[in-house]
Amino acid sequence: ATLLHQRGRDVALVDARFPAAGASGRNAGFVLTSQRETYPALIAQVGRPAAREILDMVRDNIARMRALTTQYEVPFEEGAIHLAETRAEARTLEAWARAYESDGIAVDFAQGDPYGAGYAAALQVENDFMVQPARLTEAIAAASGATFYDHNEVYRIEPQDQGLLVRGRRAHIRCRKVYIATNGYGCDLHPHLRRIVRPVRGQILLTTPVEPLVDVAGITEYNYFRQFEDGRLMIGGARIFFEEQEYTAEDAVTPNLLTHLEEYLRQWFPGIDFEVERHWAGIHGFTPDRRAAIGALPELADAVFALGFSGYGNSIGLLAAERMVELALDERDPGPLSAARFA
Repeated sequence: ATLLHQRGRDVALVDARFPAAGASGRNAGFVLTSQRETYPALIAQVGRPAAREILDMVRDNIARMRALTTQYEVPFEEGAIHLAETRAEARTLEAWARAYESDGIAVDFAQGDPYGAGYAAALQVENDFMVQPARLTEAIAAASGATFYDHNEVYRIEPQDQGLLVRGRRAHIRCRKVYIATNGYGCDLHPHLRRIVRPVRGQILLTTPVEPLVDVAGITEYNYFRQFEDGRLMIGGARIFFEEQEYTAEDAVTPNLLTHLEEYLRQWFPGIDFEVERHWAGIHGFTPDRRAAIGALPELADAVFALGFSGYGNSIGLLAAERMVELALDERDPGPLSAARFA
């Protein structure tokens, strides 16, 4: 919306609820030089040139996220650490570190971990940080220059005269172009998107305050956690252990996964005394190859989309939005994020 307003467009920002009500405001706030796959895995998937282009997008995105965080005075914390629980995972982390170094990114790789909890290795990448995601999302929306239509869930987009008609629960909007940025909920908007993105649930719990344990947020292969200034611990993840039940758009927590997260904390940080203060869920959008997808709807070329961030929207969402706008207004190919790969 901001990019379109800057290019002189009259913009309507439409939300099923309100800014940050979904996963954009419920995530743990990691802004990482990464995508769902490790960099060596991404190179193997798309080749070195395309992987480097995606990496450059991520680095640009992180710089812009920092600038917006500063501009809107949103709370943030420096750093985030990737952790290996086993020697095999440590070797994977080291390969990731070397691949980044070969492409000019400063990293700090070390055996062991900063918490003394028994992790096998740790990788920290320059410029990674943690943000308060709801505050940032709200600030970006408020400053976008768009006319806002909240609680207006969209259920159909259809051609009308020389433009498009967006049919919503509270308002129908006539427009020239539509930009779909609904991530995990995109598959319900148009049949074409069901082949590209599917909803996947993420769950997080928050503990009561405990003694200082985690001064830098951590990410393992299957979990992520951080500790706030008041001592509360946040942990999320564990989807892989309950994968079948988590491929859903149902916005609800489940006792089995939450118990797994609680047990993880007690296993790796034994002796801490806490209660679960609260918990919540959020719906991601995953593509088959875990890369974001940018494209246009068949037979509705003026309806474009950027979806499927696979849990890493903070790392590439701004640049994906830019590529989506450039596709719609300049006919620029989205490059390695083009949804044409799913044709």
